[in-house]
Amino acid sequence: MFGYRKTLRKAGASSLEWAATAPVAQDPAVRHYFSSRINWFFLFVALVMYSVSWPTLPITHAVPAFVLPVVAAFAALPIALAWSAPLVGWGVSVVSAQLIGIVVPARDSWELTIQVTHLIELLVLTFMALLRCPLRWIPVVWASTSIVMAFAVQPSARIGWVFGISVLAVVVALLRGLMASRRQLAVRTEQTQAAEAEAAVLQERARIARDLHDVVAHRMSMVVVMSQTARYRVPDVSPSAAAEFEAIAEAARTSLDEVRQLLGVLRVEGADAVGAPNPGLAELDSLVSETRRAGSDVTLRREVQPEEVGESAALVMYRIVQESLANATRHAPGGHVDVSVAWAGGDLVEVAVVNTPATAEPLHLGGSGVGIPGMIDRAQAVGGSLTAAPTPTGGFAVRALIPSAPRRDGVVVAEIATVPGSVESPSGR
Repeated sequence: MFGYRKTLRKAGASSLEWAATAPVAQDPAVRHYFSSRINWFFLFVALVMYSVSWPTLPITHAVPAFVLPVVAAFAALPIALAWSAPLVGWGVSVVSAQLIGIVVPARDSWELTIQVTHLIELLVLTFMALLRCPLRWIPVVWASTSIVMAFAVQPSARIGWVFGISVLAVVVALLRGLMASRRQLAVRTEQTQAAEAEAAVLQERARIARDLHDVVAHRMSMVVVMSQTARYRVPDVSPSAAAEFEAIAEAARTSLDEVRQLLGVLRVEGADAVGAPNPGLAELDSLVSETRRAGSDVTLRREVQPEEVGESAALVMYRIVQESLANATRHAPGGHVDVSVAWAGGDLVEVAVVNTPATAEPLHLGGSGVGIPGMIDRAQAVGGSLTAAPTPTGGFAVRALIPSAPRRDGVVVAEIATVPGSVESPSGR
């Protein structure tokens, strides 16, 4: 007995393995069908109805024995397609019902031209076809099913069956129309919400632009005016002091132009924006000169020509040097700052800003702490990397590798390194 069970188990496992590896099982349509639990349910229903239809078919119809499985298959198996392909299943069922009613004679005691299982299957497939077929097919499904049902049932029941199928078709069509309208309403609502959100963003951008203009641009304009009129308002201004005031006015004007250029990005559509070119490597000389006029000792070594790098890469290099010089001026006054822009191999450009320790009291100017993270983001945006860390001698070094032609692939995320016991900290920058 034990050996018999073992043999059956082995045979079942072999059969399942063969079914899983059979060519038909590898077909995408077959795999898709068996991937749905609903299809499994309708397949089970089809097998149950087939097991009922085959034995009862000789009771209702005069059919030769060898034709029984074929007629029973048409009467029961199409319901297996009720979910995956309802229109196909309905077509097979309605055509086979009409052919069976014409070709296969029913016994005198049976009032229908088809079996009850076929009638149930036809009604289920008609409902599923009406529910899931294209809307233009609904009249075809309704008319065909009405004709077949009128032929299949007894004459006294024809009107009732046709009326019931007509009501079913109308109700399903109305439900589908209601569902379609609700989906369209949901899509329109989502589009409206997206448009309102975009409008709110534009309004907020316009408000930010106005606030920045009022707070920043106005103050900078006052700095320019006060610097340029200082020699007339303050008595006994020496030529060196007048030159210093003029340098302050020039730096404020440059900053004001850059602020207005950025505000143009935030302004609403139709507003005038300042169309000035972005700064690049060619402007490093003037940037270093302004820093020197502020009292810093800066050395610039630039081995890369402006035309050798792209515009976006040059802008990133300029902003990194600008931010690094500002940090060095605040945190290491009196120290020497070495700025270097040189080729680092291939298409990479190394930008290095290294300052020595402060020799004077640091300027206690508050910062937001986003200077170094902002430089890292700029470098990564063009496919480069940046490190910022204290030097062993007590200074601070910012080093960046920027591709001359910006790329998006292979972005290197550089962490901000710190040296224990150093006097400088990146957090202050």
